[in-house]
Amino acid sequence: MLRELSDDWHLVAPDLPGFGYTRLDRNTRTPFSFDGLAGTIDGFIQTLRLDVSAVYLHDYGAQAGFRLLTRGALAPRAVIIQNAEAFARIGWLEPMRGIERRTSEPHDQARARLKRELLNEAGIYREFVEDLPPELAERIDPAIVELGWRKMEDPYILDAMLDLHMDYGSNIAHYPRMQAYLRETMTPVLVLWGIRDQYLSADAARAYQHERPTIELQLFDGGHWLLETHPSEVNAAARAFLSRASR
Repeated sequence: MLRELSDDWHLVAPDLPGFGYTRLDRNTRTPFSFDGLAGTIDGFIQTLRLDVSAVYLHDYGAQAGFRLLTRGALAPRAVIIQNAEAFARIGWLEPMRGIERRTSEPHDQARARLKRELLNEAGIYREFVEDLPPELAERIDPAIVELGWRKMEDPYILDAMLDLHMDYGSNIAHYPRMQAYLRETMTPVLVLWGIRDQYLSADAARAYQHERPTIELQLFDGGHWLLETHPSEVNAAARAFLSRASR
């Protein structure tokens, strides 16, 4: 949905492995992890010899991107973060606290509960529509929701997604490194946040400014999927920020 910026920017938006329209090689099955996602995206960037001047980081892609930033594999001149946390327990709502509890549960029990409660048609639908009022929920393309849960019908994809969800504790362990990146670099950062996010309140967004007061913050009356519900507003905010950051 950021394609409106293509008049001024060369946009590259790869799907993470296992997401979108990607396919997984059934002959090279390895446990899915966020470190693995980061490595794949790093390889993608290196193979295409991309000079990445700015990044837009959201959701699971943000946690992979945070790793590339802290490793120095990415050195953009501007960073946009949307509804992706980098601070333990700040602004966490009950579903997010549930993710943390999962890290201390017996592995097989936690994996079975994930499969039962989240990685199915009803669970994926809730992930997208959250608790949004009808006038916002109807802005989310039903085809995207269907693509998400249809992928779970593939046992191979389902296992990979279970692996990834079970690895979320590695993101929590990585927060301090991302916080150090925010403190120690002067790279301009814009945080965009839908305040109706079911996992993270606006306090999770404000935490970025506690780390570095010059970080810009814009809040929207939407949920986790702002590019679906507020594309024009997000594009306008991104365009203005990138114009300032590139001066």
